[in-house]
Amino acid sequence: MKRGRKVKIARFEEMRWKEIEEMDKKKSIVFLPMGSLEEHGPHLPVGTDLFIAEEIVKEVAKLVKKEKLNPVLLPSIPVAPCSVTFDFPGTLSVDAKCIENMVYNISKSLALHNFRYLVICTYHMDPFFIKAIHRAIRKAQAKFDIRIAEPGSSYFYEKSDEDLHAGEQETSIMLYLYPHLVDPSYKSLSNFSLSISIKDFRKTLRELGAINGYVGFPSKASIEHGKELFEKIVDFYLENTLKLYSGEYSLSTPKFIKFLPLVLQRR
Repeated sequence: MKRGRKVKIARFEEMRWKEIEEMDKKKSIVFLPMGSLEEHGPHLPVGTDLFIAEEIVKEVAKLVKKEKLNPVLLPSIPVAPCSVTFDFPGTLSVDAKCIENMVYNISKSLALHNFRYLVICTYHMDPFFIKAIHRAIRKAQAKFDIRIAEPGSSYFYEKSDEDLHAGEQETSIMLYLYPHLVDPSYKSLSNFSLSISIKDFRKTLRELGAINGYVGFPSKASIEHGKELFEKIVDFYLENTLKLYSGEYSLSTPKFIKFLPLVLQRR
């Protein structure tokens, strides 16, 4: 994996409070990677979503620095609601309300210390997870002087795709980023598709017949495709980060998530 020279990016946990106090907050953009620990088929590690989010943030931060802005990386939040995979070993699923409270309070703390821009990066698209993040964002922005972006869900939910979980796309990106963590068995996995209706909404992948924990076409994965996908996602995040800074960004919640009651979440 070669993605250019190393660029020193500020890591929040390594800084002293005086350094944080003296930062130019008007030109600082804080990045928060969020992911999940959940099964990703027999061929990908449970940290797949987290690893991808962290790598997206690193690349976007480098590009933001070239724009004469100051990127700051927060430590990752490694857990999330995992409503369709919680019954697989390896999945650590937390309540959506926990995520909402966490994102809100992190945003509140940043705002109280005069940070003005926060970008949340995730590759985990569980609808309850996205709902919780967006609720927290809207609440924080209504109460504090902080602007927050979560571009990932608008990118992924705009696409109509059968390659839903641990399929060609995720396998390709992991082949590009972390090839040593991809089990070669992906090459022999059969295609598996699901036709999901509203009555199936609360069922897990196992209950829907995806007994190996993947939906899609992992055998079609390639490093080249992973590189192409990863670079597109990075470009999309960069575009929306700069929109956030310029005041042009608007949080977009997919319609079915906007009206999704959190009480429907299975635990």
